Amino acid sequence: MATTEAGEASKSTGTSGASTGAAGTTGDGDMDTLLAGLSAKDRSNIEKHLAAADAEPSPQHGKIWRKVAVALRKLAPLPVQTAGQHAVQFFIPDGKYRMQVFALEDGNNGQLMVYLPDVLAEAQKSGLLSKRGAKAPGEVAAADVANASGSVISTAGGGGAQEYAIRGSKGVALRLEALDAANTPNPSAHVKNMLGWNRKALRVTLLTVSPPEQIAATEQLCALAAKSWAGKIAAAAPAAKAAAGKSTSAKS
Repeated sequence: MATTEAGEASKSTGTSGASTGAAGTTGDGDMDTLLAGLSAKDRSNIEKHLAAADAEPSPQHGKIWRKVAVALRKLAPLPVQTAGQHAVQFFIPDGKYRMQVFALEDGNNGQLMVYLPDVLAEAQKSGLLSKRGAKAPGEVAAADVANASGSVISTAGGGGAQEYAIRGSKGVALRLEALDAANTPNPSAHVKNMLGWNRKALRVTLLTVSPPEQIAATEQLCALAAKSWAGKIAAAAPAAKAAAGKSTSAKS
């Protein structure tokens, strides 16, 4: 895949985290996975973001954010990096460097944007998604939920959003936008490393009230993308294990 051909020109860094603080309300183990290796600044940004989400009348915002963020971190195991309090970047090892493969954007406006490599063709081939025709009676899409909740779907950049039916989820659709350097000439800082140099991305629009089917389909899309870099992670594992052993010995 084109997204795995060039790495982001920055080395993997990060400090180990201890307590999960205000962020850890979904399950300490899962949140420990997300927060592992973060700098104090990145940890603080995530905790402040989740504190704001958890202060909302409904707990759904914080729950969905945590679920998606943890799923992305498990697929992209290097420490995450925040862009302010509203976006998180996810990385994989790429030789002695790291490469960004996901981003999670949440502007506290009722919607979450998940950015991932463009695996739409693979998703359609596998049957996970199929392009939607006329909406069937009772069908639920992100835009429908947004209208009902008063949220506004973003149309910044991209080649136009499309709704795709989700396999095994009758009446539920997922909203996707294909992004590349041509249709998104001025991407946000937390997305720009995923575009250009023949790299393309998908933007999935979720809402803080999205049904479980949309969340699950998004996670499956990301897992499909992660198949292309499984070799990179496996190759980096021995070095990471050795480094962890040296660190433990130094503390002894």
